[in-house]
Amino acid sequence: MTFYHGSPIADLKELKPILSEHGQAYVYFSTNPLVALLYSVKPVPKPFSWYPYGFDSKGNIIYSEYFENAFEKTYKGKTGYLYECDDISDVEQPTQINCAYTCKNCIKIDRVTKIPDLYQYFKEQEKEGLFKIKPLNAISEKEMNFVLEDLISTIDKFNLTTHPQNPMTVFIKENFTELYNNFF
Repeated sequence: MTFYHGSPIADLKELKPILSEHGQAYVYFSTNPLVALLYSVKPVPKPFSWYPYGFDSKGNIIYSEYFENAFEKTYKGKTGYLYECDDISDVEQPTQINCAYTCKNCIKIDRVTKIPDLYQYFKEQEKEGLFKIKPLNAISEKEMNFVLEDLISTIDKFNLTTHPQNPMTVFIKENFTELYNNFF
């Protein structure tokens, strides 16, 4: 089986475990190359995470734009590298994502593909029916409230109101202006 790992970093020869938001040092993989490529851009640095995607009934990825032109703003003009690793042993699935796997060992890379513009690449996948972008105007009020509640929880957990230069605070200010204005 081939496992995929997306990264903004070129010329890697092996993948090394790093401390994750799950409290363990892992290398993350996906059996879906498109999911892996979503992670080749880091919208916010760790310990924060911003990857608003899910799957339709056929298993295709749906990226939800919780702010105007979110996908284009995040991925346009960004280069990503899709690393492929064959036959990894000792993989686990500690997340809720059905195609996501982890490994605690260093992993040799078998192949790599450079994607010069991730936005264009995903738009091509969209034409093939393998990827969808759900625009802001298609997001239900209930779904948006859930996202905003999660952001409020992040603000509270990391005491972001006292850290205006924090990258997550800046992300909220730039993309969720009303929420930012209510808290800062």
